[in-house]
Amino acid sequence: MTEYTPISADISPKNAVVDDARSTILSAAFGPEPPSYETERRLLSWSKSIAPNTLRAILSDLRIVEAFQSARHQPTLPVSPLDLYSLIEQRAHEGYSKSSIDRLIASMVTLHATLELPSPADDNLRWKQREIRRRDSRPREQARGLRIKGDVEDIEKDAPLPLSLLSLLESIPDDPAGLRDRAMISAGYDAGLRRSELVRVRLEHIHRLPQGEASLFIPRSKTDQEGEGATAWLSSRTLQHIDAWVEKADIEDGYLFRPLSYRVSGTGHLAEGSVSSILKERLRSHLEGLADEGEFDRSQIGGIIKATSAHSLRIGVDQDMIAAGVDIGAIMHGLRWSSPKQPLSYARHLVPATSKLAAKMRGIT
Repeated sequence: MTEYTPISADISPKNAVVDDARSTILSAAFGPEPPSYETERRLLSWSKSIAPNTLRAILSDLRIVEAFQSARHQPTLPVSPLDLYSLIEQRAHEGYSKSSIDRLIASMVTLHATLELPSPADDNLRWKQREIRRRDSRPREQARGLRIKGDVEDIEKDAPLPLSLLSLLESIPDDPAGLRDRAMISAGYDAGLRRSELVRVRLEHIHRLPQGEASLFIPRSKTDQEGEGATAWLSSRTLQHIDAWVEKADIEDGYLFRPLSYRVSGTGHLAEGSVSSILKERLRSHLEGLADEGEFDRSQIGGIIKATSAHSLRIGVDQDMIAAGVDIGAIMHGLRWSSPKQPLSYARHLVPATSKLAAKMRGIT
């Protein structure tokens, strides 16, 4: 894909992600030929209106189409319904999931509509999409939830299991990296933070409450792209971990979770991708230590680490709330969900046991 050179300096975007997206998309659609001024303005307005991660996903899908079309000596855009049909059929045969294929189609439909190109989706394509969905019976993969006490029967009374948030926090050493990681993991669980929210927590966003807890202001999130802001709860446990890290790192304001070396990140906070890496390594070290003492099955560690990601903290607190019988409306509000579908999906194995039906039947049986 050749790089597109901006034709008008007065509308050049400020954001590097937007700039890259605009150049890539215009090159894919028009090659070396400049588009109309209105088309460029339209693309710029659209690319600045959506979340950066959404834009990155669309660019990723565009590169898939580019590779497919290039192998067939066809231009990347516009892609015809027949070509897109052939592409999704090929990817289905190669074992790609129905969700990735759905996203690919949605990305192409969005790009074509934005550039005012003919739609790449017709009835035949949609029928093929439905066929792929029906054939692909694999359950949707999701990260493993890291629950506060593990998979206990009674979340209030039972002691923490070896594979739990509390046991993990206790195992982390008190060196500078450990103090930071313990505070970050604990805060991520309490507030159900997405990784983009977690790395951007600032010290001035934490407002202490009389009972030793705190509220955390979240300026922007995945479901709040307009920046209205939201608040979340932090426990006294998390505040103690944060205080220990702040004192050690001598932080007075600004981002709370910072790299230990200036070479790691130029943004002032940890990179989003580092959250998963840190959590995986801390959990691996904890479980291997338990395995060395004969308290954990070593053969399970690899699978557990593979299924763990930054989202495990958000999934874990969601599952614990469901297990504790918290109303789904309160969970949606507290964890900033826009729909009940996802939080219920994450805890689908727990929902039946917490239902009113189960409570009633326990008294009968």
